[in-house]
Amino acid sequence: MKHTYYSKTEERVLQELAEFQYLTSSQFVRLGLTKTRKGIYPVLQKLSGGAKPEIGKINYNVNPVHGRPETVFYLTTKGAKHLIQQHGYEESAIKRPKRSSVSFASDYYHRVWTVDFFIGIKLWCIEEGYTLRYFSYYFQQSGGSNRNNKGGKSLADNRIDVGSGGIGYIIPDGVFIVDRPDQKPIFGLFEQHNGKDTAKFLRQVYAHTQAMLEGAPSIQYNVKYEGEYVGNRVYCQFEHQSCLKAVKYKLDKSVDFEVFSSNFKFL
Repeated sequence: MKHTYYSKTEERVLQELAEFQYLTSSQFVRLGLTKTRKGIYPVLQKLSGGAKPEIGKINYNVNPVHGRPETVFYLTTKGAKHLIQQHGYEESAIKRPKRSSVSFASDYYHRVWTVDFFIGIKLWCIEEGYTLRYFSYYFQQSGGSNRNNKGGKSLADNRIDVGSGGIGYIIPDGVFIVDRPDQKPIFGLFEQHNGKDTAKFLRQVYAHTQAMLEGAPSIQYNVKYEGEYVGNRVYCQFEHQSCLKAVKYKLDKSVDFEVFSSNFKFL
């Protein structure tokens, strides 16, 4: 399907996908493109139709726990090319899959809920008059693919090397920087914890505290205010409230964690 004209809503679909990489119809509604999912369907069908569509889509089978997951949409080469040629986008600024065949059935909800978090951050910034300067996901690899990585080092954009505590490195599910007028920027790392493995998440918390002690995130991302490095916060979102309560119970009893507690936000 060859388009000679794009409606405002069609343009918004392409622009939001360039920013968030993967979006469902519900997420498009949350971003304000239409008032209902029914309203966005014709737009998505038009852009994803034809031999060379502007957006691709991933359909999923019924999940025994959650039902049928929503279709996920992403930019194709054609959609990205339109933004570059008609809107002056830099190719490096466009988030989209590196492969033409995409599927992530094994971590569908983890990815979708991570995207949800950043949609919330963007909407909050708009409401408060702040600027979401930067954010990235754990599944982004702008430097290449691990398949061709002979050195064995993870190429995830979010990799932060940590020298102490036997950690080696961390890969937060999200990294973001929010600029606020006449205030320190908010520098956040994000973790989406699915499942009920409390011990696993407590190990992640420990790794984050070691990174904080080194100032590794702030140094790597060079986040400063008035010449001084800005310490990061860690935002932790849980699939299960029971796991959240178990984690907080353990941390509340930890003397070692007390000094870090104000830097962690549990959602």
